[in-house]
Amino acid sequence: MRNTNEELRAMVADEAARLIYEEGIRDYRIAKLRAAEQLGVSAHNPAQPTNEQIETAIHQRIRLFDADTQPLLLRHHRQVALEAMEFLQAYNPYLTGAALEGTSSEYSAVTLLLAADSAEEVMFYLEDHKIPFQTFDRKVRFGSKKPEYFPLLRFYVDGVEVELMIFPYDDRFANAPISPITGKGMKRADRKKVASLVDQT
Repeated sequence: MRNTNEELRAMVADEAARLIYEEGIRDYRIAKLRAAEQLGVSAHNPAQPTNEQIETAIHQRIRLFDADTQPLLLRHHRQVALEAMEFLQAYNPYLTGAALEGTSSEYSAVTLLLAADSAEEVMFYLEDHKIPFQTFDRKVRFGSKKPEYFPLLRFYVDGVEVELMIFPYDDRFANAPISPITGKGMKRADRKKVASLVDQT
């Protein structure tokens, strides 16, 4: 008996969730393609799940397999986020990503959105505090505008990867960037909200 598209979609979503959560693949598109390939499902099959379905599958995987251990890791990631936000408070930090969504794994980064006059300003600040970091860039879209590349800095705190996405002080930072997962504005939280999440975790 053949699987229905709905069943195939759930299978691909579950495998993509496993690849993201257990193997550290961060690009949902790549996770979907690899999951489909491993399951023998064509990449063009209408059974391909949405990114939001994969996100739901990650939450389900945590509840089923990691309910005893993941909350401790999540709390640690949120504590690292809070410490980093306090350290970087001059740059109006917001938390986004897995630590905010509650899906952190050992492979997840703590992702902060910052606003600064320039990326160099943040770099000098880290250098002044003897914090080694790597520089990258990431394509981000705001509203209906075309995607642009923005600076991204990466360093580690207590074994946790911290990403700083740096945006200029202008109208763009007043609104959240578009999430590549949902296609809507990224969920983000300020220091007060993150402190509350730490207490709740």
